[in-house]
Amino acid sequence: MEHLITLPAPPELDEYHWRPARREDAFAMNELLNEIESVDRRGWVDTLDERERDFNDPTTNIETDTLLGFTNSGKLAAIAWVFPLPASQWEHLVFMWGEIHPAHRGRGLGSFVLNWMEARGRQILDTRPRDLPHNLRANTTDNLPDRIALYEQHGYQHVRSYYRMRRDLRLPIPEPVWPAGITVRNWSPELDLATMQSVDEAFSDHWGNVPVDEQAWRLFYSGTPDFRPDLTYLAMTEDGQIAGVCFNEVHQEENRILGIQQGWIRSLSVRRPWRKLGLGTALMCISMQAFQQDGLEYAGLGVDAENLTGALRIYERLDFTVVKRFMAFSKTV
Repeated sequence: MEHLITLPAPPELDEYHWRPARREDAFAMNELLNEIESVDRRGWVDTLDERERDFNDPTTNIETDTLLGFTNSGKLAAIAWVFPLPASQWEHLVFMWGEIHPAHRGRGLGSFVLNWMEARGRQILDTRPRDLPHNLRANTTDNLPDRIALYEQHGYQHVRSYYRMRRDLRLPIPEPVWPAGITVRNWSPELDLATMQSVDEAFSDHWGNVPVDEQAWRLFYSGTPDFRPDLTYLAMTEDGQIAGVCFNEVHQEENRILGIQQGWIRSLSVRRPWRKLGLGTALMCISMQAFQQDGLEYAGLGVDAENLTGALRIYERLDFTVVKRFMAFSKTV
């Protein structure tokens, strides 16, 4: 039962105080993350819009599932946040997100944050049925040995690797070749729900996939300011089904800070009956052509290094190269 697991007390350090996150903390959280990025070089830029969306995530109870650590001067030093995700066909999962400002590392805050997230995650998982494994999971980039060691010391195992890849759009882009009976069109609002259902079905057999509902889809996909309907493509069958989707974004704030012009392939998906026909490659090619015509210089994407559909091989054939490696750590409880 949930009440049998007690949350750990903060370390006895007089210079910090702790409380749940509040919506007005979004700016300080984003500032902290960008200060961390200047040291850790994880390869992405966080935005205030993303932090505000975290507060709108329907899976998280902000009062019970978050904890922030502040210095006595009011400077944010630590974040602990757990996301209780919907059950998949494989597991009940709580994702853990913890951050420590570089100036406040080496004082035991990292261990406390991880212990707090694990305890809160266990409380949540204890309310779930035991029909599937109960797992806690967290990610890191492979260039942070201290973070990796922290997870391993607390009994977490490396279970998966992910790549962030990039492609120079000045290289020749192949012309898309469409399978017989397939036409292509841009996303439009009346197809939003069907797009979500197609993507959800296509990823249902992927490791770690979590089902998405309409609220989450609109919060994190089609309702974000980064989403580009004019650059997003749907492969349509003759009877009006969506066979595949290349869902694309442009992260303007990240591009400005990094000094690049990059389009982001957020999700490439092909439903099972239309796989092995070259549809994924065609969707990628038309998307890259559109990026190029929009004045973008690079295409970026993320991929599961062990994806069973062969996505990594497709990307490598299309001249994408790895620019960052991520590691997923997990513990069954």
